[in-house]
Amino acid sequence: MRRTWMVCLGLAILVAQSFGQSWSDAYEKGLKAVKTGIWLEARKNFKQATAYRPEDVAASTTLPGPISERRTWRDGAPYSPNFLAAYSAYKAAKTASLDSASLMNEAVAEFEALLTKKQYSFETFFFLNDAYSSTSNVQKKDQLAQQYNSLAGKINWKIDKEGLTPEENAAISQSMAGAPTTPNNNGGTTTTQPATGIGIAPIAGRVASIATKYALLIGNSETRLGDGVIGFGSDSAQVLRESLVSNAGYPEENVDLVLNGTSAQILAAAKALSDRIPENATVVIYFAGFGTNSGGKDYLAGVDTQMATDTSTMVAKSDIYKMFMSKGAKMFAFFDANRPVEAGRYFGMEVPMYGSISQMQATTAGQVALSLSTGGKQ
Repeated sequence: MRRTWMVCLGLAILVAQSFGQSWSDAYEKGLKAVKTGIWLEARKNFKQATAYRPEDVAASTTLPGPISERRTWRDGAPYSPNFLAAYSAYKAAKTASLDSASLMNEAVAEFEALLTKKQYSFETFFFLNDAYSSTSNVQKKDQLAQQYNSLAGKINWKIDKEGLTPEENAAISQSMAGAPTTPNNNGGTTTTQPATGIGIAPIAGRVASIATKYALLIGNSETRLGDGVIGFGSDSAQVLRESLVSNAGYPEENVDLVLNGTSAQILAAAKALSDRIPENATVVIYFAGFGTNSGGKDYLAGVDTQMATDTSTMVAKSDIYKMFMSKGAKMFAFFDANRPVEAGRYFGMEVPMYGSISQMQATTAGQVALSLSTGGKQ
């Protein structure tokens, strides 16, 4: 009888160990895939882990073994397969060229499910907030902000941060800067949201300004050149200005905006900014409007340009580059322009051969620049 009891006990231990190994093996494979950016593989493995062990756990996991030799899984790390599965879908949607909308919707639903379970972590709010932005869901983003602000002192669920990138961990940590700490049962402290509520926007974190970042943004929605109109030029330039200031560390006073400018105004704005920048500054140049290539050179038209062949009333792209190159600036140039092919030539054919310039076009040669409509604007 005693022997039978011991055999049963041994089998029970083996089953428990095998069960534990099943979820932990799947989870470890998921983490490995995350670290190499294989997001769908990571998601599949985290989902497999939930098939063996369904719920996320914020506390450490005790492994089977003698009581006298208590061991914890992964040095006491939380178990977060549901969070990391949602995170993997979010990352896949950010990088996938196909089915990204479906993946992002899955991520949103799964992050929402975590909040429904009252698993309130800064990380879940952080990524769900950005997911709502990606899907242009303003109403749910506002509701999330209200929920976040109503949870003063209650955002203390821990997730396994090993799957997140250092940049993401830093951004989330920055959003928590200044939040009070309270003692926890383990003798340490738990960071909680300030009682006054810091709002959703600081979760994403306004990037700290860097004094050497500058931008010249030109948005021409008007033209006298018929088919050359870029109707969303002004709106795009204004949205880009806001994004550079909020999300990319460009001081407001360093971002110059020209809306529906003439050729002379564009040239004057470029010169004024180039005169202000210090040596070796970083400069973003954005142009939305009519562009053309003549004699191998690219030209930008102002709203006063009346003929597509009259480059004397336009601004040579290379002239703008030269102003900033004289200061050793690093330039990132983006052109939102239609690119019809005429006599074998098209805007964007001129590629800078010297200087520190990264040049991008909104569309391929022969195509037109397109827009999306959001908030009543293009």
